[in-house]
Parts: sequence; structure tokens; C-alpha cells
Amino acid sequence: MIRRSTLLVAVFVFGATTLTAQYPPLTASEVEAVEREARAVIQTYYQLFNEQNPKGMSEELFHVPWIYLNPEGTRLFTSRQETAELFEESLAAIVPRGWERSDFPSPNVCVLSLGAATVSGNFTRYKKDGSVLSEHGVTYIVGKTAAGWRVVSLSSHPPNRAIGCRN
Repeated sequence: MIRRSTLLVAVFVFGATTLTAQYPPLTASEVEAVEREARAVIQTYYQLFNEQNPKGMSEELFHVPWIYLNPEGTRLFTSRQETAELFEESLAAIVPRGWERSDFPSPNVCVLSLGAATVSGNFTRYKKDGSVLSEHGVTYIVGKTAAGWRVVSLSSHPPNRAIGCRN
């Protein structure tokens, strides 16, 4: 039994060392560059949503397939058409209620690696008269793909559940 546990510890230590060696700490300039890319994806997301351009969102922002985590459960989107339809449905639900625009003013960006980051925070939907229609929490996982930076997953959640990043 002692030999087996010693072997397991050795395998664990070797594995942890190997993983650490594969992922050296990012430099400050690398973190800044990834953060800039992640913010740009989300800024474009809100720009296209506010322009009521679901087709543009599906073509320019999302890696297909992607996963949507919402209060009802998990949904896998396997096509650009499905993605555009989601945002068409969303707009169809809020425009008749007086929606004019959505704003995501203070996203928390957590750089995970050179190819991945989370962007989390609260967004507000505003009516044409400037009053608040609703407030929501959201977390995006963005990744670097062959086509550039894309949303690979998003999660809707209450505003008090936004995530930050521990260094």
C-alpha cells in the first residue's frame, strides 16, 4: 500500500510539474494584450446587439459550436443560424417593451491564458426615454480561434453573481 501511495504522489507531482512547465506565467504585456482582445469582442457584441444585427453577431462573434448556460439549463448551439435566431428572439422580446440599447459599462476581465479569458459583469437595458428596462449579470468565455477572438460560451446569471479574477 505504501508503494502504491508513493507512486500516486510521484505521478501527481510529475503531472503538476509538467502542467506548470507548459503554462509559464504571462508577462504584463501579454495580459494587457489578451485583455484588450477580450474587451474588443464584448464591445463588438454590444455594438452589434444595439444595431439589432443578430446575423452579424452570429458571424463575427461566436465560435460554433458554443454553449449557453442560462437559468433553465444548458443549450448547445451548433450553427450560425441557431445563434442568430437566439438574438432575434431576444430582440423580439425586448423591443416591444421600449428597449433602445444595452450597456455593459464595467466588465471584469480575467485573462486565463494567451488564448482564453472570461469577461463578467452586469449589463443594463435602457428604454428609449433613458429609463432602465432591466439589469442582468452575464459571464462570457472568449477564446482565440483561427478566425480571431470569439465567444465560446456565455452564462446569464443574477447581477450579484458576476465573477472577478484572483491573481
